[in-house]
This record gives sequence, structure tokens and C-alpha cells, in this order.
Amino acid sequence: MNERKRRIAENEAIFRSVNEQVNKVTGSLSTLTDLMQIVCECGTRSCTERIPIPPDEYVRVRDDAITFLVKPGHDFPETETVVAKEPDYWLVRKEPGMPAEIARATDEE
Repeated sequence: MNERKRRIAENEAIFRSVNEQVNKVTGSLSTLTDLMQIVCECGTRSCTERIPIPPDEYVRVRDDAITFLVKPGHDFPETETVVAKEPDYWLVRKEPGMPAEIARATDEE
């Protein structure tokens, strides 16, 4: 089970890294009313679903290293807790221990 938790956390960190690059590229091109398209930050490596989100909301979520944005239903209860639900995405917070440690260690900010 620990290997599975580690793999889920690492997959989510990879997607967050991709989204950070998207934010850097589109951030200077967007206005506060525009939506940016990020990839779902769930722990399923093969997931390619997109999430539309205002850039300012994305930045707010990124302020906490242990929060991730996933499509509804893409959460992994064994490693994270859903803390907010929006129509297009859910905000999840990594559980204490290995999942949160990996999230913090891989946070680019």
C-alpha cells in the first residue's frame, strides 16, 4: 500500500509541474476573466482530462503545496481528502505522512 501511495503522490506532482509551466506561459497572456486549461492533477498517470480555471484561482490553490486540482471523482481517498467541490474540479489536500511529504518536496515554489 505504501508503494501505491508513493506512486499516486509522485504522479500528482508531475501533473502539477506541467501545470506550473502552463501557468508561466499563459499567465502573461491572460486577464483575470480568462480561463486557463490545466491538466487534471490526479494520481492516474494516464489521465489527460483538462480543467478550466481562472488564473487567479489557480495561483491561490498553488499557495498551498499539499493541495491539488482534480476532475470530480478523480480523488484517491487513501492519500487525500476532498476539501472543496466546484462544477469543473475538486480541490484535494494530501494526507499527512508520505503523500504530503512528497507534495512539499516537489513543490516548485
